Amino acid sequence: MPETALNEEMLMLEDVLGEIESPGFCFEAYRRIGDGLREFVLYISDQAEFMAELNERLREHSRYPIEISFYRDETWSDLQRLIDDLGPA
Repeated sequence: MPETALNEEMLMLEDVLGEIESPGFCFEAYRRIGDGLREFVLYISDQAEFMAELNERLREHSRYPIEISFYRDETWSDLQRLIDDLGPA
């Protein structure tokens, strides 16, 4: 478990990502948390628009130690692979 201040910062970043989420623009598919990392997998419709929105919302925040990667997954195969791995409920 991260120290309290770091955990609070992570939760603030999560809140911002949740605020950006909206139909047709940004959808959080899943997140992985563990081994000192948090990975958020989002499906977005426009990379430049997403980055502009994220930067605007984080403008007043302290700098986060994050890494952002983009890749195309038009068939949502990454999410489908996770669903398949989890199996039936």
